[in-house]
Amino acid sequence: MIRMILSALAVATAVNTLATNPFSDIEQEIAENNPELASARLEYESARLNDAADNNLSDPEVEFEHLWSRGGHKKWSAGISQSFDWPGAYGARSNAARTKAEARGMMLERQQSEVMFKARGLMLEIVGINRQLELTDSILSNLSLLEERIGKAVGQGHATRLDLGKIKFAALSLMEDRDSRLNQLAAARASLNALNGGKATDISGLTVYPSERLLDEKDYIDAFDNSNPYLPAMQAQVRAAEAEAKAVSRSALPSFTVGYRHAYEEEMHYNGFAVGMSLPFLSTRHKKKAAEADALARSLDMDSYRFSGHAAIIADVASARRMKQRLESFEKTFSDADYSSILNRLYENGQIGVIDYITEINYYLDIRRQYLQLQNEYQLTLASLNRYL
Repeated sequence: MIRMILSALAVATAVNTLATNPFSDIEQEIAENNPELASARLEYESARLNDAADNNLSDPEVEFEHLWSRGGHKKWSAGISQSFDWPGAYGARSNAARTKAEARGMMLERQQSEVMFKARGLMLEIVGINRQLELTDSILSNLSLLEERIGKAVGQGHATRLDLGKIKFAALSLMEDRDSRLNQLAAARASLNALNGGKATDISGLTVYPSERLLDEKDYIDAFDNSNPYLPAMQAQVRAAEAEAKAVSRSALPSFTVGYRHAYEEEMHYNGFAVGMSLPFLSTRHKKKAAEADALARSLDMDSYRFSGHAAIIADVASARRMKQRLESFEKTFSDADYSSILNRLYENGQIGVIDYITEINYYLDIRRQYLQLQNEYQLTLASLNRYL
């Protein structure tokens, strides 16, 4: 019986890296249903239309004037006019709007990448919780059989009620741990459903980790520089800010108003035109410098993001290598020392009692849990490193 317990423990925590989980299906479902992404798409379209509207001609203006005097004299006038900016301003604003739309589109891709990465982390967390639950359930099942066997031994006078109580207490402790894991699972499932627009996701297949490889730093840095959607999005933002600075510069040039006038005075009708010119040197003051400063700030932000990203990759690769070595040490220790056979012989020979056995199995269980936790942290680190591959 003891051999069954410890054998089941080893089986429940065996390394399994086969990619049999429906990660991609869940990610595709979330991409379609995520409300944050749906809102971002609508905001993108709204901003695009607003930019296009800002580059329209101003509306024509119609005027009418009627004057009279005490002597009965009257005069009136009417006219229509149209204002327009310096011709080059429209082209500059159109180019700025186009580069802004390009930047927003890339930022939308980056936002979707972030949502998918968050979903991937939750799915890996669920896999880790399920593996911990498998371990706990396996031990509980076998403790139940052992409790039944000791109960019969008590009836035959070969064991004491104290031994039976110790087994029950051990099972109760594991039940508390199991409930805690179930609460964690419910929280992770709720977070995943929230990403899926409140719709339930099928997590029944999330029981093993996907197959991931640990590569060299250079591979990850190259992928970060070439496949990370945020970098081209930031580059597009820099171009958009530069285009905006040019548009602001053109907006500082004179704008014009041309109109037709018709007037009636002293029983005479007059026809003519009016021309006006606006000099916007006051309203556009400092705007060009502000736009140029914004472009420079975005360029510096991009450099900072790249440098910090490279540093994070170097740190994560070093951490992943250490975790991989520790996992291999765990696995080697589990395979080199047949702990279950040793503990089984000691118990069957009467060299340890139930309480010693429970103490030893709890120690062994704690080591296995450390191993599973380390395995989960390793998978999360790999997911972060491999996200742009």
